[in-house]
Amino acid sequence: MPLSESNILYIDDDDGLCHLTKRHLESLGCTMTCVLSGHEGLHLARQHHFDLVVLDHLMPDTSGMSGMSGMSGMETLEQLMALPSPPAIIYVTGSDDSSIAVAALKAGAVDYVVKSAPDDYFELLTSTLHLALDTLRLRKQKDLVEQELRETNKQLAALLHEVNHRVANSLQMVATLVHLQGRRALGAESKAMLQDVQNRIQAIARIHQQLYSGASIREVDMADYIEGMARDLSRTYSTHSVRRDILVEAESAPLPAATAVTLGVLINELVSNACKYAYERDEPGQVRITFHTEGSDGYRLRVEDDGVGMGKSMTPSGTGLGSQIIRSMVLFLGARLEQSSPGRGLCIEIHRPAGELPGPRSASQ
Repeated sequence: MPLSESNILYIDDDDGLCHLTKRHLESLGCTMTCVLSGHEGLHLARQHHFDLVVLDHLMPDTSGMSGMSGMSGMETLEQLMALPSPPAIIYVTGSDDSSIAVAALKAGAVDYVVKSAPDDYFELLTSTLHLALDTLRLRKQKDLVEQELRETNKQLAALLHEVNHRVANSLQMVATLVHLQGRRALGAESKAMLQDVQNRIQAIARIHQQLYSGASIREVDMADYIEGMARDLSRTYSTHSVRRDILVEAESAPLPAATAVTLGVLINELVSNACKYAYERDEPGQVRITFHTEGSDGYRLRVEDDGVGMGKSMTPSGTGLGSQIIRSMVLFLGARLEQSSPGRGLCIEIHRPAGELPGPRSASQ
């Protein structure tokens, strides 16, 4: 907006200076309104829109409105800034004391002018008004850009929610197809392998389910995620006569989706191994999952059971594919894997210390 199109309110108890300033600014094309007190200026600012307000520091002890005590320039400034849509204010002072200007700027004024000889004052005031309008223009552009960014972020968030929704549905469909194929498979080993594949797909699908249904589109709450996975695995490995109870003690901590899905695959393998190999087929058993964070980027995951353990050899049962997946996931996370089987039962702990640089490490470290 050019200065010639602006609407200006001038608040100053000096009637002569008001008259001279009005004549000067109107000669530049401005629409100019002058008042002699803070009360009058505040009253007009509440009723009308002004692009700029020029406010004098020294105001009279009593206002032109009968029965009201006067407001100082600073009090008027504070009242104007408290309006729902405060105008841009230029603070005018006759003193060279910089503390007055600093206080006005802190209170919300966009600029200030020191009174001097009339010709110099008008030139300085005009220059300051131009700068203030440029500041207003930049603020409006900034607000517009920020609003556009907010709208874009909303659209991207909605799109990402939709993507996660579709990915989750697609993975669930794949898991269902694997399940149907498993029902037609010949031999217990083939059925078990297809069941493992289905569990792995569901572990990843659950991440995308939480991303589109949760509050965050980038992070997963590990307590909700692990508890949901535990319910799924308990249903998978329990029968009408034999229960596989999976107990969870997990901190409600948000983790990036990439980290969460890797931990999810780990949990799926560890719990599946415990459900399949720790207990006899007709023996009920319990598996316990514990997860806690350490610092801003560390965590500790423990899966333990009360089954037969692994003996002195610590050699995994089954095909060994699950153990390969576990080692690969631990390496990817840059974590440490520790396992112990002092007697009955097996405890496997995945630990990533806080503050360590990311990067793969040996799974045995």
